[in-house]
Amino acid sequence: MTTDSWFATREHRPGVWLVAAPPHVNCFLVVGRDRAVLIDTGLGIGDIRRAVTALTDLDVAVVNTHYHWDHSGGNSGFDDIAIHELGDEKLRRGPDMATLEPYAAYTRRMLDRFGEFRVTDEEFFGFLSDENTPRPLPEDFDLDTWKIPASIPTRLLQDGDRLDLGGRTLQVLHTPGHTPDSICLFDEENGLLFGGDTYNTGPIYAHLPDSDVDAFARSTARIAELADGVAFVYVAHFSRYVEIGAFLREVAAGFAEIVAGEGSFERSKPVDGDDDGGVARLARFARFGVLVKS
Repeated sequence: MTTDSWFATREHRPGVWLVAAPPHVNCFLVVGRDRAVLIDTGLGIGDIRRAVTALTDLDVAVVNTHYHWDHSGGNSGFDDIAIHELGDEKLRRGPDMATLEPYAAYTRRMLDRFGEFRVTDEEFFGFLSDENTPRPLPEDFDLDTWKIPASIPTRLLQDGDRLDLGGRTLQVLHTPGHTPDSICLFDEENGLLFGGDTYNTGPIYAHLPDSDVDAFARSTARIAELADGVAFVYVAHFSRYVEIGAFLREVAAGFAEIVAGEGSFERSKPVDGDDDGGVARLARFARFGVLVKS
């Protein structure tokens, strides 16, 4: 593990590294015999390439699970970038920088309040570890001048594509719902699913402008059929970054309930830093939630 940078790293399974900016975004480095893939590149805060090259000497390609800036912010440090074909145009366009302003305010507030939580955690709970402890912003980083450049993909992915790393293969599973271009990556031999924003251990974001709850339900139902062959599900947000395969069925059941009109909702302001500008409804389930449009 590292303890002295913006990123926390941990080898969770052989050849699978968490590369997290806790608790903002969880990226994952998957290492094969011949090459490695970095699944998502985070916020563009800190030098994720340096964090990754400390873990492997192999060439590292990037796969963005979708076009959102919090998953592609560090793309500029890499030459080989892949995304589903439906995310090509928006990745090339880059983010509207105004959408970063709410997140900058959220980051400041979170870091200010973290000290209170840490004291309480140390006294009573012991939830915190290196991999989920927020870091102070890097000394050379200025939130007020934060910029994320557009990036040009070098490969466009489709459902069923396979990424051969040498002794390890990642299969592309197109899972529209959060965004039209969302994907999961499945390491079938090792029983590992990298869920992007299709899965979360907090609220799953189905309330954004190009989110589609019906598509989410279809995608999660499809992936749930793989659950018996999945040991671990890796998710991109929140401190609980890994779940067991049965979680896939829980999420699918939750979305099925929502689209059937049987979900129980409360009104809730979306997670701080979202840029949709509205109020969403939150359905709570045992191990996750779902935010949908009001």
